[in-house]
Amino acid sequence: MARSRTSALSVAVALGCTAVAYNLSAAFVGASPQLRGGPAVARGVGTDYLLRNGPKDADPPAVDTSKAAGATVDIEFKKRPFGIARYVPGVGGKGAVVRDVTQKSRYPGDPQGQAFVAGVQPDWVLKSVNGQDVSGMDFFVIMQMLDDEVMDPVTAMSLNLKASGVKTDLRNDGAERTQGEKFAITSDLDKVAVVDMPAKLVYQQM
Repeated sequence: MARSRTSALSVAVALGCTAVAYNLSAAFVGASPQLRGGPAVARGVGTDYLLRNGPKDADPPAVDTSKAAGATVDIEFKKRPFGIARYVPGVGGKGAVVRDVTQKSRYPGDPQGQAFVAGVQPDWVLKSVNGQDVSGMDFFVIMQMLDDEVMDPVTAMSLNLKASGVKTDLRNDGAERTQGEKFAITSDLDKVAVVDMPAKLVYQQM
């Protein structure tokens, strides 16, 4: 009888271990390899924007922004943020298409309500910025130009810490080095000028 109980206990333990191993395996195998929400690093605004607010699985297929031929709407934004919650790139990573608009104006003159009040709609293409045609530009460059992301406080604080860093060790010359300086990734986007306010943007329907 004791031997039978020991055998049954061994089988139960074996089954339990198998179930745990299967669940762990499924968790790793089922994870998305694209890491869309991976950790942001201190680099150009456009790249960080895409990591946090880039294309989602539920988004419709990318469009060719150069083929937008609908009506245009001219808007002069007085200050940031404009009220466009998210843009997505067009085909080939070119151009910028409105995906989400902040759906309210909290008070008269609310900058986050500017796009909503002006009637900007999802799927509109950003045609030009201060007279410069951007429909064929790289998405990252456009996002850098606009510098118009509204982040939650936790994300903003995280990026500020990565940019400014904390004192860690010394350079060869004995000067102090910081985390931000040590791990920052620079790119040509850092050379893209951010548009001054007020800015005139033209949106076009597809």
